[in-house]
Amino acid sequence: MTCWPRLALFVPALLIAPALAASAQTVTEWSAEARVALSFHVNEAALQRLLPPGWTSAPSTAAGNRGANLTVTFIERQLALDGQGKPYRAGTSRYIVFVAPARSATGEANTVIVSGVSPEGPGAYAVNLTAVVSRTTRSSTAQAEESGRAEEHWEFAAASGERVELQVAYRRAPAVKSHVEAKVRSARHPELTRTYRVDQAADVVRSLSTPDRVEALTFRASGAAFAPLFDGQETLLSVTSFPWYVREISVP
Repeated sequence: MTCWPRLALFVPALLIAPALAASAQTVTEWSAEARVALSFHVNEAALQRLLPPGWTSAPSTAAGNRGANLTVTFIERQLALDGQGKPYRAGTSRYIVFVAPARSATGEANTVIVSGVSPEGPGAYAVNLTAVVSRTTRSSTAQAEESGRAEEHWEFAAASGERVELQVAYRRAPAVKSHVEAKVRSARHPELTRTYRVDQAADVVRSLSTPDRVEALTFRASGAAFAPLFDGQETLLSVTSFPWYVREISVP
């Protein structure tokens, strides 16, 4: 899929101890990251097959990406620590996740991780393909007090033949700072939940309700796991850059 601009188109360890006591949860990870997220409307039947039994897709109703039923998030963890404040594995990583908003038979709404590609293997949610390629090149140019311009190239491949690639160039704008808390589930093991507490800066460079600052974008996803989702009929609804994203993960 190739998309071009359209006019008028969203300290670990000791410092977290008080929150930990209040929430009666155990912190398992802390990370500082840079991200870019693409929200799509993809093949509904193919997406439903990835959701746990009894769960159904619950597409976004937000003005900026109304109808989005899948988000592909490209992640560079610049620092990753475990619950004791020590480096998690290598302490840094690059991977992608496929995330779907969904609802259970009892009406509970959650974010569900349905797939991904990671050098860490299946991961905490047991859904990722193991990456044999996971690399990124990101650059920005600006002067004085300009927001500037950014270019990003992300490339992932799994041994089973799946590939995902993103090339995007966009004009930056001041990002919006926010705090987000969310409960996230695994599509493989829906009983598993993790709570994310996130401080982030989000720069929505394309959406249905904001001016379009994307100058060029090419996205491709192929292979047995991804081709049914991206069958040529998918619609890209929003692109969001997260120049910084600080996340604490805890479990009950």
